[in-house]
Amino acid sequence: MERESLLDEELNGFQHTAKSPRSHPLLFDESLQRKPSVVIDDPAAVSRTVTRILEQWALSSPDIIVAFVSGTRSFTAWKNEDHRAALQKGIIKLLNATETWILDSGLDYGISRLIGNAVRNELQFRQSKREYEVYVRGYLKKRRHAILLMGVVPMSLLRGSDDETDGHDNDAAEDHPEKCDVNPSHTHFIFVKEPKQEVATAMRSQIIVELAAQVSRRRNPTFVREVQNTGVDEVSYQKGTVCHEQVPLIAVLIQGGMRALDMVHDYLKSDVPVLVIKGTGFLADILAFAYEEHKERGNNRSAMDIIRRDVSKRVARSFPGSKKDEDLTLMRNRIIDCVILGSQKEKELISVVESSEDLVDLDNYFLPAVFAARSRATNILKEQVRSDFLLTMKLNKPGIADSKILGRDEEQIFQVDNDLFEKALMWKGREKFVERFMEEDFALHRFLSHSRLLNLFRHAEDNDFFVNVVWHQVPRRYFEHTIEETFVTKDLNRIIEKLSGFSNFLSMHDLSSNYLGIFVTDEYDAERKAMNALMVWAVLMGRFQLAKTLWKFCEDPIPMALFVSALARGLAQHSRSTDTSVADRVSAQGREFSTMAIDVLDMSYKESNARTFDLLNQKFPDFNDRTPIKAAYISRNKYFLAHEACQIWLNRLWEGGLEITDSWNSRIPEEFKLVVSALLVFPIYFWIRYPAKNFVKDFSWVEHDKVDSGSINETTRLGYENVGQRDKNDLFHIDSLFDREGVDNTERKLKVLAELEGKNKSTRFRHSLKHAAPEAPASSSGSNLFINRNLPLWKKVYYLWSAPRTKFWIFQLFYWIYLAVFSVVVILPTCNDLGLDVIILIWTLFNVLEIALRTVYQIHHGFPVSLFRRGVEITFITGFVLLVAIFKTYFNFIRPLYTRSLMAFGLLYMYYRMVSVFFPMNSILGPMVYRIKRMITVDFLSFVRLALPFIVANMFVLQSVMYPDLPFSIETWRKGFYRAFFTLFIAFLGEIEYTPRCEAVRLRNETANKCWIGDYENYTCPTLGVMTYLLNIQYWIIMRLILVVLLNALFAATMIKVKEDSEFIYRYQRYRTVLDFASRSALPPPFSFLSYSFDWVIVCCVKTQGLGKQKEKILVGPRTVKLLENHAPAKRSYESYSYWMGLTKEYYRRKEREERAKNIAQDQVSRFKGLADDQKAIRGSLARLSDKLKQLEKASLVYFEEIKHNMSRKGHAKEGTLNQLSRLSPYPGTGIKRFLIPDHKVSWDTELSDYKPPSYCRDTYDFPVAERHYVDPEFTSRPRKDPAFWCWNATAVVGGKKIDRRTVAPPTDTEAGQVQYALDHRGLPRNIVGRTGLADRGNLCMYGPNLCVQVVLTRFRDDALRFLVAKTSTYPNLPSLFPSSKTLGFRNRFHAAWQLVESLFALPDGPVKDLAPPEDEEHMHKLMGAVIFPGSPDDGAKFLAVQQVYAGYLDHVDNTDNAWMETVVWHVDISTGEGLPRVADENFTWKERSHIKRMRPFEDHIIQHVTISKVVDD
Repeated sequence: MERESLLDEELNGFQHTAKSPRSHPLLFDESLQRKPSVVIDDPAAVSRTVTRILEQWALSSPDIIVAFVSGTRSFTAWKNEDHRAALQKGIIKLLNATETWILDSGLDYGISRLIGNAVRNELQFRQSKREYEVYVRGYLKKRRHAILLMGVVPMSLLRGSDDETDGHDNDAAEDHPEKCDVNPSHTHFIFVKEPKQEVATAMRSQIIVELAAQVSRRRNPTFVREVQNTGVDEVSYQKGTVCHEQVPLIAVLIQGGMRALDMVHDYLKSDVPVLVIKGTGFLADILAFAYEEHKERGNNRSAMDIIRRDVSKRVARSFPGSKKDEDLTLMRNRIIDCVILGSQKEKELISVVESSEDLVDLDNYFLPAVFAARSRATNILKEQVRSDFLLTMKLNKPGIADSKILGRDEEQIFQVDNDLFEKALMWKGREKFVERFMEEDFALHRFLSHSRLLNLFRHAEDNDFFVNVVWHQVPRRYFEHTIEETFVTKDLNRIIEKLSGFSNFLSMHDLSSNYLGIFVTDEYDAERKAMNALMVWAVLMGRFQLAKTLWKFCEDPIPMALFVSALARGLAQHSRSTDTSVADRVSAQGREFSTMAIDVLDMSYKESNARTFDLLNQKFPDFNDRTPIKAAYISRNKYFLAHEACQIWLNRLWEGGLEITDSWNSRIPEEFKLVVSALLVFPIYFWIRYPAKNFVKDFSWVEHDKVDSGSINETTRLGYENVGQRDKNDLFHIDSLFDREGVDNTERKLKVLAELEGKNKSTRFRHSLKHAAPEAPASSSGSNLFINRNLPLWKKVYYLWSAPRTKFWIFQLFYWIYLAVFSVVVILPTCNDLGLDVIILIWTLFNVLEIALRTVYQIHHGFPVSLFRRGVEITFITGFVLLVAIFKTYFNFIRPLYTRSLMAFGLLYMYYRMVSVFFPMNSILGPMVYRIKRMITVDFLSFVRLALPFIVANMFVLQSVMYPDLPFSIETWRKGFYRAFFTLFIAFLGEIEYTPRCEAVRLRNETANKCWIGDYENYTCPTLGVMTYLLNIQYWIIMRLILVVLLNALFAATMIKVKEDSEFIYRYQRYRTVLDFASRSALPPPFSFLSYSFDWVIVCCVKTQGLGKQKEKILVGPRTVKLLENHAPAKRSYESYSYWMGLTKEYYRRKEREERAKNIAQDQVSRFKGLADDQKAIRGSLARLSDKLKQLEKASLVYFEEIKHNMSRKGHAKEGTLNQLSRLSPYPGTGIKRFLIPDHKVSWDTELSDYKPPSYCRDTYDFPVAERHYVDPEFTSRPRKDPAFWCWNATAVVGGKKIDRRTVAPPTDTEAGQVQYALDHRGLPRNIVGRTGLADRGNLCMYGPNLCVQVVLTRFRDDALRFLVAKTSTYPNLPSLFPSSKTLGFRNRFHAAWQLVESLFALPDGPVKDLAPPEDEEHMHKLMGAVIFPGSPDDGAKFLAVQQVYAGYLDHVDNTDNAWMETVVWHVDISTGEGLPRVADENFTWKERSHIKRMRPFEDHIIQHVTISKVVDD
């Protein structure tokens, strides 16, 4: 019951209308009686009945109606089964894409059965898929479109019907000569009760047209008023020529005959487009030919006469069984009428498409055919255009929508609304439509509200990815299937933060407010937020292609691509536990978005590096006020951070605006200059430079009126030292950030610094600026301008110590000093020297304090920090200090060695810590550290897991065998572990050697009072023996030769694999290190407390209102951090947005060019196909050559006569025939290989000196019993005494045995009389054609010729020449295609042929036994007539024509050098089929020449000769 209910739902939810079986007397199957059906017997009641059908059957409104037109008799198997399968797939694809009605004849035959089988398979697939969904998910997804397959059935053609068809049914051009059942896969039936085929056909087409017209009216009643307002005449409206186009109706012609032609004619009169599938045969090919000829030749009189003549020939050839010429004439005229109706001035109602595998995309042909049949009056209707566009969107044909709908919308009446855009989003694969809508400046903020976003999540097509990957991440929602409103208001942001690290990314309040026109900020911001929400929806639904389409229109493409990459990375991590394939696919999409961001950044950097650095410095409010670099680091996008622009930005931050000179000696390392300058101060004047472009705010000579916004802001932007002057000037008038506010802010900072210097009055500050102005250089825009003279020394020192690079080396220097002191403390031989211990502990505490304060500072400023790792580090170091302090305090109770060991472990950790803190900044050590980390965390851990079982097992095994009597103690465990573990590094060979010490205590006798297992009284001596050596050897082999070598191989493979990736990771980790040192205090531990104390004093002054907040912000914190935070989120200009959007579109255009370059080969193939199509078009010109071909037909008869004469003269054998089959190896029935003979050495006339073929004679008892009497004994060097037995080239009777050793090969022109074969050196017959590679008799009965007879029987049936041939033909067993028989003894060729024919046909009274065997051809002819026509034995011979067509050598696999097959072939032609009995032998059947699949060369030659002879004779 459940299965039936599901099927009913798939069948459009229809209820059957049958009350009882009597209501449907033709539907004998109970399942068919449940289906809706109706009977129409009056043409006048069609409209009324269709109205009732639509009301009572509750049919859903279709998007398109397809009527298939074909026939039954005029329907044959497809020439190419792939084309048939493609058509079935195309129909199912159309049914799944749209609400489609398919109408046909409903019969269980022809195209109706083909469509029915496809629908049946689709329903079964849907059923199994839905059962699987219920089993796996527990609920059903959204159902597909219901299937409606309606049969408009002529009742006169149904089996069991009482209606009789009219007399035209005997015509071969008729479509329905036989009666059929209805197809059970159809869902609805409309039975047409009308005995006259012409009337029934007209009623069927009328029903279908009326169905389409009424469905159109019901779908959109307002469309009728629009049609009337456009001036369409009432007649056209009543005819239904306009209204049905609201729901397109298209007829498809496949094959077909006269009745199909009538339906096509009726459709064309009703302006219904007809799609002709050319290449299917019959009417479809004829109509396609006529239409194409009409389009090429035109409509003039002479052209139409040619077309009529050609159509007449094709009709006669396609329907040869037609007995009435007037029917063929009527069919020709009807075809011409259809061609004229299909070619109208404004529209084309006929479209032709080739039968091919492209029929899978039927909609590619349906839509152009429908639109080509449209009139201009229909195309200007707004509702019509919208309906057509929606149909193309359902079928996902953006190209057709652009060319056929929008391209013809001259008055621009089509407008995109929210409903269409929502459908384009929800329907999968409609990215082209979304792109088209976005290019038309579709306003997203007027479309997307929080409720519509919720609707997109609820009703999107194919939401498996969202349900399986995203929905289960929502807390407490695993078993819920309904998406509530709280999902978008609360859970969505949680999911985004969990996956990408961006918190509060979407605001549903802002989204809905902007939708209502209440903008939170402005319209541009509203559009951007709506785009962000759509991007999130596309990614969470797994629509990455849609996300790429939307990304093209993002105002911030690089941050958005980084965000999507982070989101995809999170999705991949969460889905990896459930489905690794999905995780890999999502991860690949994330990498692709990352690549897109890098490519756009690279394009911008090459075009304008000023814009690039401005973008890298910019904070984006939509992305948590993060810069692109910070977003890339949080999302672990190492490739983006490895870009040249990002590395320049990072270098600028690392340098802190300083430059190190190369004065004095260039060999002095820059690091040495930097450290010495920081410690000694005075080298600042000659080793450190302060570029003016990086310290504009500290100019003491800049005049206020000369300070412009461009110069001020360039100083505060990281990376601008690499910006050219042209780009800087360009920045001034493009970026809205460069405004007067920057000048005011700079002046305010300068005032604060002046106050710190005691210059509290602004007038005094301005005075200093004024007097310093004359000292300014003539040009301030040069890149070599430095501040050396007027910059105060304390500022120089402050900037030097604030640079991350300086901090790095100063911290490293002091850390080395710390490690040196720590090392001395650990190594000094003291037990209770507290002085150095206290120093180390205090210094370590300062290190912990610096780490903790730095962590708090970094978290407060949003720096990327691993809290877990920092927490573990702080806890470990603090615990170490506390433990050491406790151990030192209670030294009387704790052994000093334990304290020393604890200090040693602490020192070891501090040394190892240096690798992760300082080494990542080195370009050589940084990548190497990553490789080592990868080798330890992956390869070494895998090695440990693999080696642990071997180590543990052998620890116990070796200890128990080598020291069996050692008492169980800690020493036992120590020795076992020591031996098992350290075998990785050394081999303990001393333990397996005999020593004098142990040999002296060897046990000589058993100890009675003690259980002793070993060989020695001293249990510390190892017991040696075979087992000891075997166990040690296997352990050493496994550990030293296998596992350790494997570990080295893993390390080498990892080094190679991560070589390239390690460079990117080094650059990625470099960002964290740079930011880490940028946020550190200027002084290293233990002096860092001074820096933090200064900050605390400033904070206290602010709390007590001694200083303002602005002064606190300026004075507190490192200068590098101020540079990072200097640019608060600001509103950018529309021109800047346009630049980045244009750059994105240029990126896509570049990608398209690259794709086109990759697809050049495919494009060339497409062009070749186009050329092939053009060649087909030339066929129309070749039609004019048909008259010349007729003249050639007469000349060909002369050549046929000459060929016949030559074949008769040559014995009908092919000239130059070599022993092809006679040289095949191995010899049949044996494994003997023939002597290999090239073609030019076959003839005996050609010398072959080394020719020594093997010999073989089949044993007599291996032959059938009937043939043993005629088998020659094996010929030896001494032949039989009776010379008459070997009667070569003659006949003889020996011992009552008749022997005929003559050849039947005909003599050549130079020979006369009978052909004589030669004898070889042994006196045996030599093969008359040439060498075969095998000597003696072989499988044949006799030496010399072995004769057989073959009979070729032919007859005409269904206007085709047929041959009586074997049903199956095995190549080696020649002759087997034609009936054949051996002639043994003196049975002549006439007798053998007659007996062969007699065995083929069944006689009423059994075989003819009282007739004398024939002795000549005339007698054989007469006897054959009596056998084949037993009803008239005297006159049977006149219905036969008997002729010998071949006599001579037969190339056979059994032939040898001394024995060969010869054959006589008789051709028996039967001129009539009346009274012909059936063939008795079931192994033979009648076949046409084209149906004979496999033939030997000889048989092919015989059939060609017989066929040519028949043509010439006829």
